Amino acid sequence: MEKQTSDLGVEEIWVNVSEGAEISGYNSDHVRLLARNNWKLAEADRFIKIRKRSNGYDIWLPDLMRYKLEVGRGPHDKNSSD
Repeated sequence: MEKQTSDLGVEEIWVNVSEGAEISGYNSDHVRLLARNNWKLAEADRFIKIRKRSNGYDIWLPDLMRYKLEVGRGPHDKNSSD
């Protein structure tokens, strides 16, 4: 069952890779890889909404947090409390 955005308790905002890593507790390299891999998919097939910018990617925060809750794998930041 897919969680609604409001159920996640996160702001409906776009974040860059560094911000997404800090908020999610994932390593920034992992968030960058998620963004790049999602960008390569057809828009309808992406599990995380991504916007490509000249200086990197923007990630839809509710989708990133949903990914963390539902998939929950990947390297976490060594300084994270998760």
